[in-house]
Amino acid sequence: MSGRFEFLGSTAIGQYIPRESFIHARDPRARLLAYMALFIGVVFSSDFFKLGIGLLCVLLFFWISKIPFKPAWKGIRHALPFLLILALLQILLGSRTAADVIIWEPFGFVVTQRAGTNAAMLVARFTVLIIFLNGITMTISTAQITAAQFYLLKPLEKIRFPVNDLTMVVQITMRYLPLIAQSAEKIAKSQAARGGDWEQRGFNPIRQAKRVLPLIVPLIVNSLKQAETMALAMESRGFNAADERSSFYVLEFTWLDGAFLFVAVVVSTLLVIPTF
Repeated sequence: MSGRFEFLGSTAIGQYIPRESFIHARDPRARLLAYMALFIGVVFSSDFFKLGIGLLCVLLFFWISKIPFKPAWKGIRHALPFLLILALLQILLGSRTAADVIIWEPFGFVVTQRAGTNAAMLVARFTVLIIFLNGITMTISTAQITAAQFYLLKPLEKIRFPVNDLTMVVQITMRYLPLIAQSAEKIAKSQAARGGDWEQRGFNPIRQAKRVLPLIVPLIVNSLKQAETMALAMESRGFNAADERSSFYVLEFTWLDGAFLFVAVVVSTLLVIPTF
């Protein structure tokens, strides 16, 4: 079948790639906290120079992890049209002040230098985030994420916070995303076999929206059926998230994990601190 039906291959969540690398060998808790710190650093980076440093760190992260860059490039290509639309809206509809320098006035719209800079910053920031998110999903599995989340939130049990419930919800959500993508593939192929219009003729957001709308209702119905089946199966096996649960793998936090987390926090801090 054509690549337009490959929703599962385009789903980043769950595409974990095991490697013998320094990053993969780190404790899941250290990785999760380090990823969160770097993510915050890229989101709140103050200028292009800091964002360039963030991009270099992300590319270094790919090299150390020994993971391919092709999935990240595919994610950028898929998101680029929407990023350009957001950038265009930022340029045409962004707020302006009397001190802004006007560089163009097309069809009654005023384009200022500050709006152009903000639009370029938006595209660059989201590009770095897409690359980094693809790297995250390829270096930490869903099981490792839920295990790290469980151990990091476990102290909250002292104030009766439902850590087991939250962990189970996150785990089920992440494991169901590939299943939903697989279900979407089957529905799309069934509709195409019955004469549905799934041909791609250039970039047309309206046509793409009309093509996806008939997919939503059967996808929601199938997802609800799968959720009900899983709930009945868990109930019949006596599952109770409130019970004390153990882990098959025992996590060990070493000094290398601490050093990795410390470097990530330092880099994130440098990206967030504004340049004077």
